[in-house]
Amino acid sequence: MVKVRAVLAGLMLTTMVAFAVPAAPALAAPVSVHVAAADVVAQQTTDPGPRINPEDNSKANQEKTKSKIVVGVLAVVLAGIVLWGRSVRRKKRKASS
Repeated sequence: MVKVRAVLAGLMLTTMVAFAVPAAPALAAPVSVHVAAADVVAQQTTDPGPRINPEDNSKANQEKTKSKIVVGVLAVVLAGIVLWGRSVRRKKRKASS
């Protein structure tokens, strides 16, 4: 039994080390960058980022809240099923002994 545990521990350790070591980065060919003065001026006049509409933001928050409620209800139902199953098993075990 000790040998089996040692082998399993060794396998788990080697797989964790294999996944923990980052892969070697791919080397890309060097790219020369040529920027014209007109390009720099054109980039400065654009908007710095996207505009967020407050109505879209509130709608997204409502959807997120709704999904959290659904997940919470499902978690409570699953926990109830597990607890009910354990109580049924406990009653059967007491009745058989």
